[in-house]
Amino acid sequence: MKDKNSNFDFRFPLIILKTQKGQSLMEKLSKFRFILILSWISLILMPIFSILAVSILLLTASLYLSFPEVREIARETGPQGALLIPGINPYLPIIYGWIAIFIGLVIHELSHGVIAKAVDIPVRSSGILFFLFLPIGAFVEVDDTKLDSVSFKKSGRIIAAGAGSNIVVGLMALILLVGVVNTMEPVADGLPVSKIVVDSPASMAGLLPGDIITHLNGIPVDDSNVFSQNFNNLSPGDEIILTVQRQSVQYDYPIILSSRPENSEEPFIGIMRPSIDINDSLHRYQNGLSFSTDLLVYFSFPSGDSYSIPFSTSMQNFYTSSLGNQYIVFSNLLFWIWFINFNLGIFNSLPLGPLDGGQAFKRGLKSVTGNKLSQNNINYISRLVSISILVLILSMFLLPYLP
Repeated sequence: MKDKNSNFDFRFPLIILKTQKGQSLMEKLSKFRFILILSWISLILMPIFSILAVSILLLTASLYLSFPEVREIARETGPQGALLIPGINPYLPIIYGWIAIFIGLVIHELSHGVIAKAVDIPVRSSGILFFLFLPIGAFVEVDDTKLDSVSFKKSGRIIAAGAGSNIVVGLMALILLVGVVNTMEPVADGLPVSKIVVDSPASMAGLLPGDIITHLNGIPVDDSNVFSQNFNNLSPGDEIILTVQRQSVQYDYPIILSSRPENSEEPFIGIMRPSIDINDSLHRYQNGLSFSTDLLVYFSFPSGDSYSIPFSTSMQNFYTSSLGNQYIVFSNLLFWIWFINFNLGIFNSLPLGPLDGGQAFKRGLKSVTGNKLSQNNINYISRLVSISILVLILSMFLLPYLP
């Protein structure tokens, strides 16, 4: 139902807000030369993005077919793990995730409209899309008749602008994220505590995950090796004093050691440390953009037991920053803006039907072949490619359940 006296279009549970402010903003942005340059770059790189997207699907399918343990992990997560939807995908946080998706969709649609304005293609309407009262995206409606009548150099730039802008915004967020991480440093030198065994001496004394043990009986503990050397000289029943750093405060805890369950002659305290040294975790993230193997760390989620991510839930208490505790908000938000925008850009580059990559493939094929292929043949090839991509996408959901 549309309210004729307003710019709202109600289609429960969706609400569409149409506004002319978007038109004026697109008009202003279309005058900037660097945006026009970006549209050309996006058009040139679209085939590379498409190949990358298809390669990711093929690689994932290959991993599922080759390694049963990969299929088992996917089964444990469930098919929702393949969906980029916060609240459904268990790894995507609801607040950060929806903010990042909203930014990504607005950037994507705005870019289509800006380049359309720049090449004199009319934009019929634009606005914001709400699910109930939650903003979930934006839309730009370009005049399709005009779009079909211009050369691929113009229509292709409009189509490629969305995915290209998503990837550019994602990379900018990644650079800012690395900048935030470079403001971080460990709270103190020592042995970080990631988990406490229930009903253990450490648990009963009051130690918490996120503490850093700096002294054992007054002896400085620079790392886990120093702690182990001194701890192994103790016996069950010994009383020790652990000095821990908890953010900016130090605490002394008297603890009476018990016996290790599997060996009654060995002392037991009940602490677990991260699988990665906190200095190594930080340095890998700070230096990953050097295009080493550490580059892969930027694709790891900062949720759950992500010990390779210094701002993850498991690691954030071990660090401090010149930005204060706000670094946790900045780093997590920037990560999801980077990750979601990059994935939106790559996914939309797939040569699949209604996606940007599908439209670019179809129009580009016509432009490259000229009159050598009929429109029916072009449509047939496009459908064949789209079906192949759909089969690959469906395999992401079905292959994990192979025996």
